[in-house]
Amino acid sequence: MYNRRTTLRTSPSMPGSFRLLSLLLLLFGMPAFGATLPLCASDRYPAIPAIVPPPDDRIHIAADSATLVRDGVSHLEGRVVIRRERLQLEADRADYDYLTGHLDARGRIRLLAPRLLVTGERIQARLREEEADVLRARYFTTERANGRAERLQAHGPRQLDLASATFTTCDPDSPAWELGAGHIHLNLDTRQGTARNVVLRAGDLPVFWLPWIRFPIGDERLTGFLFPTFGNSDKLGLQVQAPFYWNIAPNYDATFTPWYMEKRGTLLRGQFRYLHRRNRGRLDADWLGADRVTGNERWGLRWQHRGTPARGWTTDVDYSEVSDSDYFNDFGASLDVTSVSHLQQRGALDWAGHNWEAGLLAQAFQTLNGSPSYERLPQLHIQSHYPERNRRLHFGLAGEWVRFAHPLDTAVRGDRLDLRPSLSLPVREDAGFVVPRLSWRYTRYTLENASPGQPTAIARTLPTFSLDSGLFFERTTGQSIQTLEPRLFYVYTPYRDQSDLPVFDTRYRPFGINEPVREDFFDGVDRVEDANRLTALLTSRWLDAATGAERLLVSLGQVRYFADRRVTLPGQPVATTSRSNFIARAIFRPDAHWNAAGDLAWNPEIGDFDTYNLRLAWTRDGEHRLHLDYRNTRDTLETAETGFVWRLTPRWRFDGRYLHDLRADLALEKTLGVRYDSCCWALGLRGRERFINTSVEPERSVYFEVELKGLAGVSTGP
Repeated sequence: MYNRRTTLRTSPSMPGSFRLLSLLLLLFGMPAFGATLPLCASDRYPAIPAIVPPPDDRIHIAADSATLVRDGVSHLEGRVVIRRERLQLEADRADYDYLTGHLDARGRIRLLAPRLLVTGERIQARLREEEADVLRARYFTTERANGRAERLQAHGPRQLDLASATFTTCDPDSPAWELGAGHIHLNLDTRQGTARNVVLRAGDLPVFWLPWIRFPIGDERLTGFLFPTFGNSDKLGLQVQAPFYWNIAPNYDATFTPWYMEKRGTLLRGQFRYLHRRNRGRLDADWLGADRVTGNERWGLRWQHRGTPARGWTTDVDYSEVSDSDYFNDFGASLDVTSVSHLQQRGALDWAGHNWEAGLLAQAFQTLNGSPSYERLPQLHIQSHYPERNRRLHFGLAGEWVRFAHPLDTAVRGDRLDLRPSLSLPVREDAGFVVPRLSWRYTRYTLENASPGQPTAIARTLPTFSLDSGLFFERTTGQSIQTLEPRLFYVYTPYRDQSDLPVFDTRYRPFGINEPVREDFFDGVDRVEDANRLTALLTSRWLDAATGAERLLVSLGQVRYFADRRVTLPGQPVATTSRSNFIARAIFRPDAHWNAAGDLAWNPEIGDFDTYNLRLAWTRDGEHRLHLDYRNTRDTLETAETGFVWRLTPRWRFDGRYLHDLRADLALEKTLGVRYDSCCWALGLRGRERFINTSVEPERSVYFEVELKGLAGVSTGP
């Protein structure tokens, strides 16, 4: 007889392996819900201590006393502890048969594993057969998943059965909700489980019953219904969405969502996703057979794809189409969607080599409102990208051929060839840089359906010279490093009359803070600016000397024109000013929480701002954010926007957004949401009002959020 904390050690080959007990670790290793919050009132949730693994992979058995009852059988008494690797079994007493591999432990059973605690009255294990029974078991995880089972049976290393079992993430003594089942079977090979005679209870009240369900173990994806969405709006009426998820294969899945709208009917919404080693994408499709308001069929479609079929090759597809121009106004979820004027239908094939890249593009548009756009059917482009090395002469070439089509039969269409070779000799040092560049542009048009008197074959040649230069100064003042970065950019392109050229895809982009240095302020090929100008920029930064974080940035700039700009788009006058707008930007980050930014464009000809924008934001973490934005474009736009996310207490969270058109004195969008969290469930309420157009009243809607944590997903409304 052994006493005074007897310790036994067995070899790894001993049949007393703990592999079958690792089932419990896999079963109850639920994914975390996020940051732990003190939401539960009960303090009776047991602490799950960390396990200190033994120094080797043998089984270690310790007890206050041990008695060898007969050959191969040991009787252990008093604080029995059996450990191996990251598993630990505790009991008041146990009998272990070395010859048969049978273990019988009783009295205050505790099984500890990482993130898991299982208690019970008795465990009987047949270690050679890798089978075990736990009677009247209770389990607890660090993510607060817990429950009971009258009997827990392990059949081999990957099969588990629970009789009269429950599951919840609430307080174990008084759960707000609990899922109960007469029988649960778990297959850890397929990572799936099934349950029979399932009842969901809210407190003591049964909510629903199912004869059979299947569910994933851990975070595995599994076919089945997702949590429904409920809402109400002026335009759509009472709404219910009931998503069904189909786990087709590890790299394919689909979601089907019937969307019932009291005033419109039932819209069928589907999403298919695929993922391969060389490509990925998704297909979204909506269909409403007969709109109760319009009487018409309504539908929407979008396909997004990205692939790499071979080394250096990429494919890209973004195709969208809807049944009518009001589709997004009726079924869109945000102003960003409802304000879309053209839907892109684009497919591209690109190749990138060591010094060259090329691509083939087809691009069309569905016009929802406004004028139809030209379509590229197709476009072929090439470009060189030789690296700049040791001040060597740098050669570049950019070129494209495009076939332009148009939905209107009366519009001019045709082919455009554009080639632009260039030479540059960059000189770059730590203290500054100088980059002279000379380019030559050749553009040729072959037109169809041209206006009377307009030639069908037109060519244009133009040289351009530019010189980009800059210096970097730096000084240390106390705890800060200040930089001074002056930059001068000169460009010259002679004048050519281009009034006989069509305008397929070109627009004028004025001098602005986002891209102040450009050889050509026309964005596109159909016009080339007759430039003789000097751009002056000055930027200064204040950096934290210890961390390198940028605390303040100030940037100023203006263009000096040495000649009138006679090349214009149709309907635009000749530009005769000698200087551009004065642009400025400031970004102030005093610490990790505050961010203030502003930019402006001051027009010296009229003595007023063309644009100015301000933003002030404060962020502490993902649960505490505030922002205030002001945007002003002279004679066009003036809006103010504010928004916030704020967790007032661990249980209450608020968020909202308000967008106001100051020029029209009109609220464009207002949203306000509130969410209540407990440790195992959450409820949310969200209201929204948005302006669609002046012909209809603002749309008002209300949506609900419901979550049973650890069981069902969150319903987020629109």
